[in-house]
Amino acid sequence: MTSINHVGCTVPDLEKAVEWYVSVLDLELLDGPMHCDLTTAGASRRVDVFGPAWKAMKLAHLIASNGAGFELFQFLDPAVVPGEDNFTYTSVGPHHVAFTVDDFQGTLARLIDSGGRQRTQVYDVHGGALIVYCEDPWRNVVELVSTSYRELSSATAVP
Repeated sequence: MTSINHVGCTVPDLEKAVEWYVSVLDLELLDGPMHCDLTTAGASRRVDVFGPAWKAMKLAHLIASNGAGFELFQFLDPAVVPGEDNFTYTSVGPHHVAFTVDDFQGTLARLIDSGGRQRTQVYDVHGGALIVYCEDPWRNVVELVSTSYRELSSATAVP
């Protein structure tokens, strides 16, 4: 079986984003923030991944309690450019990241109190599985889920 190893997310202020994801969603900081550029280890790999325009970034590695990684990137050269629409669900590629949280209401309150935004109402997706779509302070779409993905997907299955 394959498992998800990590998800990468771009933010305009890495230090503030690390603080936010650690304090609001209880992720653990594993490494960073670190500065990476054309003179640091791994530069040729990063140019291969991001293309020849890439020159510098900051990076942090976080981890969730289930072992899934969450990488935060702040691109410096070229610099981060905020998109006009942060929920481009009709474009190919990821459009949100979902976190299973133990304290659904408490986490939602912390998210809002710390500069995040609730995008949708809280939905009971059949049988007590709660979900809500939100944004972090940098407009990345974050879904909070009260139960495991297996339980959530079985709750939403069409009979």
